[in-house]
Amino acid sequence: MRRDSRRFVRDLGLPPASSIRELLPAVEERSGYSIRLVPAPGDSEQGVCGMWMRSVEGVDYIFVHENTSRVHQDHIIAHEIAHILRDHRGSLAFLRANPMTDRLVPTLDPAVVKMMLGRSNYEYEDEREAELIGSYIQRLIHRTGRLAGNHDRMAATLLRRR
Repeated sequence: MRRDSRRFVRDLGLPPASSIRELLPAVEERSGYSIRLVPAPGDSEQGVCGMWMRSVEGVDYIFVHENTSRVHQDHIIAHEIAHILRDHRGSLAFLRANPMTDRLVPTLDPAVVKMMLGRSNYEYEDEREAELIGSYIQRLIHRTGRLAGNHDRMAATLLRRR
C-alpha cells in the first residue's frame, strides 16, 4: 500500500505549491468538483477530526477543526483530498446515523448530500490509504523543508493499531 500510494502521488503530477491549500484548484480540476473548507465543531465526542461530504450540486465540503494547529488542519485537508482523488465512496448511512451531522451542516438539506465520509479511526483500507496519500502529498509540498520527516512520523502514529 505504501508503494502504491507513493506512486499514485507521484503520478498525479501536482503543480508546485507551498501549502495544501494552494493545491485545491488542481484537485478541483482533477475531480470536477469545487471544494469548500468548512469549520467543524471542536467538541466532537465521536473524535472525528475531519470529514468530506459531496453534494449533488457538485461541491465537495471538507470539514476541518479550527481549534487545532495549522499543521494539523493541513494534514486533515490532505487526508480528505486523498479520499477525493482516490474517489473513495461514502454513504448516506453515516449522514443519517451520526448525531454530529446537525451541528456540522445545520443549513444543508440531507437531500442534497450525495455521500459523506467521516473518520475517527484507521481500521479500514480506504482510511489507511488516504492517510498515506495525504502524508505523501504533504511530503511532496514540504520535501525541501524540515517538515517532511514529521509527516512520516505523524502517519506512522495515526496508523498504529491500538
